[in-house]
Amino acid sequence: MISAERKRTPAGTKVAVIHPGMGSGGSEAATLWTIEALKRDYDVTLISLAEVNLDRLNSYYGTALAPGDFAFRRAPLPVGLRNIGKFDALKGRFLLRYVRRVAAEYDVLISGYGAMDFGKPGLQIIADFSFVDEWRMELHPTFRTRKAWFYGDTWVRRVYLGLCDRVAPTRLEGWKRNVTLANSAWTADRLHQKLGISSQVLFPPVVVDFPPRPWAERDKGFICLGRISPEKCTHSAIEILQKVRERGHDVHLHILGGLDGSDYANKVRGLAERFREWVFLEGLTHGSRKIELLSSHRFGINACPSEAFGIAVAEMVLAGCVVFVPSGGGQVEIVNHPDLIYANEADAVAKIDSILTREPEQESLCAHLRQRSNTFSVETFVETIRRVVAEFVEQHVSVH
Repeated sequence: MISAERKRTPAGTKVAVIHPGMGSGGSEAATLWTIEALKRDYDVTLISLAEVNLDRLNSYYGTALAPGDFAFRRAPLPVGLRNIGKFDALKGRFLLRYVRRVAAEYDVLISGYGAMDFGKPGLQIIADFSFVDEWRMELHPTFRTRKAWFYGDTWVRRVYLGLCDRVAPTRLEGWKRNVTLANSAWTADRLHQKLGISSQVLFPPVVVDFPPRPWAERDKGFICLGRISPEKCTHSAIEILQKVRERGHDVHLHILGGLDGSDYANKVRGLAERFREWVFLEGLTHGSRKIELLSSHRFGINACPSEAFGIAVAEMVLAGCVVFVPSGGGQVEIVNHPDLIYANEADAVAKIDSILTREPEQESLCAHLRQRSNTFSVETFVETIRRVVAEFVEQHVSVH
């Protein structure tokens, strides 16, 4: 259980937690549970570009936040950007500019989504590498291939990034003076190797309460959970399992993720229609339906080649699924077993085929993953955030 003991902190210490928009990812989980961890001991404000649907977020992430637990400030955007679902980098710089404008009002500034140059020391939780354009394209090359005119090394991209810097320039030195929490050892290593930033590893909290389900009672099918977009390579999960089926395994696949009107979503729809007897598009799924699907199936698969952590992988593991993942990124640390980590599609087919034919090994892997799930518990996350913030306050904040 999470301790309710209050810590001695300077009276009225003000903390701002910053996130660009509260959607449905790992950074949102970390942001909400940071507020949950600090709400009793500090005056907490959430700063975001989007309005917050607290009922939805509490339901999705397992928090119990009430409107009185924290204040909310919506950072302004130019009218032309407010209702456009694009230009995230530019929107992020308007958020940064606003945070710098109000920074003096707060004793502690915490970025819940990536590095942020506040203009003074703060804390930053690194969820992915979208804050470095070069890394984003290196890790997810599909960005460049699907819209090369914008994401490629073109004058359009250079002008766009230059505009971002005009709105709010950011410096490596500003990131370095923050206390940094990385969402995996892979993220921490990359930060140190590429930028010289030292960090502490803190896995995001995974809180969904899955009912126990004996292995023998679980369906011999697969779950693929997460955002459906090119960098997530959802289509690859379908193609891998089609080849597994060709080896004689009667498996099926539930894909849990919202589909928009993009070309990629239509590609996934097309594959699902082609294999409609065993591929089921569930759409954006949460609550009891999500819990039932995950806890009633034996296996999970993720196809994104370089997740910084992989909150979807962690949720499937917590639900008791044996999950297969690519060999890049922090997701490897979640499963931490060579039989569950594949180098390419052919390797994935071979490893899944091997495990499906050895039922005793399946239960052994399930037990292994059950132990791994303790490393991304809510309790661990909350205790670490409280400690890190208390240490920061002791070092940087004078008693009021």
